[in-house]
Amino acid sequence: MAVGTLYVEELKATMRGRFAWLGAGVMLLAVGCVATVGTQDTWLDGYGIIAYFLVPLAFIPLAAVFLASPRANRFVESVFTAPVERRDWLAAKILVLVTIAAAYYVALLPMMLVYTHHVGLPLLLRKLLVWAPCLLLTSIAIGALIGVLFIGQTIVAPAATGMGVLLAYAGFVPLQELLVAQGNGATRTGHLTLASPAVLLKNAFAFTLAVGSIPATTTRTWIAAALVVIVALALAAWVFLRAQGVETWEATRAQRWTIAIGILALVLMPVTIADTNYDAPAPHGTNAPSIQRLFARAGSSLALTLPGSPPPARCCGTILNRDEWPPFGTDEPTRRDLLVLLPVDATQRITDLHIQIAGESGLEVSANPQGLSPAPEALETRTYANDSGPAAADGHHVVTGWVARVAVTLTPTRPWDIGGDRYPLRVAATYQVAGESRTFSARAAVDAQVSSAIYEMGVASLIFPIVCFGRAYRRWRLTR
Repeated sequence: MAVGTLYVEELKATMRGRFAWLGAGVMLLAVGCVATVGTQDTWLDGYGIIAYFLVPLAFIPLAAVFLASPRANRFVESVFTAPVERRDWLAAKILVLVTIAAAYYVALLPMMLVYTHHVGLPLLLRKLLVWAPCLLLTSIAIGALIGVLFIGQTIVAPAATGMGVLLAYAGFVPLQELLVAQGNGATRTGHLTLASPAVLLKNAFAFTLAVGSIPATTTRTWIAAALVVIVALALAAWVFLRAQGVETWEATRAQRWTIAIGILALVLMPVTIADTNYDAPAPHGTNAPSIQRLFARAGSSLALTLPGSPPPARCCGTILNRDEWPPFGTDEPTRRDLLVLLPVDATQRITDLHIQIAGESGLEVSANPQGLSPAPEALETRTYANDSGPAAADGHHVVTGWVARVAVTLTPTRPWDIGGDRYPLRVAATYQVAGESRTFSARAAVDAQVSSAIYEMGVASLIFPIVCFGRAYRRWRLTR
């Protein structure tokens, strides 16, 4: 009952802060803006990593400041002298932090529901949804330990230490992914990256963000992750209850060594215990198709343009509608002219031209039958500058070549993300030049997004910030 009462009062005191509701609203609004902007490209990678990885790690300095501020403003003196058990007060403070973390996690649900409504629940999102709360709990444990280790009249030291630990933990994640990709996950540096709870939990949940290998076993990794949380919380409680007095440290020499060994154990336990046998293939996180040998900045012999319009100014990349805004809407037909840049000089005559166009991974393509077998007089010409034309049969770059214009209707279906869905497109053609049969093939992709998602995501991201701003305004009206 004492812990419950203290918890309720501490939670009320936390939210009665002058800028508490305003700060919560600004943070949720910032994360929501990232989610909304992320709909224009791959939402799951960008927003997922920010909302479910970086922000949970930010609870390390938040918890450190939360535990250190009562000591800095001398409020904790009343805890040491009042008829209140110190362990109850410390437990209540940590429970408040857990409540704030839970509130943040709940605030992400509206945007996540918009995503799953359109796309479903891919494997990577399922992993992120369980990774985030574990990461929040671990961050609170580490931050609480940092917060109780500092006795002073300022929160600068615990805040700076918490930020430093956050940067180290966050930086180890891409480093570990790079080492695993190079086959060096089990090296000394690879073991060192396991000091980050984010890396530890990522391995424990058997998923990866960018590479193709995960640990074949996870038992020791789970043990290490659990020990980090238990040791951090136990050490924080022991330091606060046994090694500190009202104003100064009261630790003996043995207690100081115990604290040092405990902190060292938090680093060395996961480094020495966790699994590093990266022998299992990583599961595919999304339903995105693999587009082999297709790079966004490479050249292409295909182009898309509005019906009857000239080729785009920047012609021709492998993402055919890269410069268009907005991208094509999924499950919506879009009419365009597909320009096929044939590797034939305009001084040579083309006959018997037959074109085949096929969409892949859910891209439905319908074309004008007359455009698929155009007469020679229906072909257009294009002049290329700076040897940018396609290579002819003899190897030289065409300066002025033939172009076939085909009216097509493109309908992207079965999106695997809210934005940044790139559907492969394959074009093949046969024709004759001076009685010689030749073939042509080219691959490219079109960019598409769920057209309504950017508006739905924006509305969903505003729900909790509006509530927070409303509470902040009400608080301001009552205290002005």
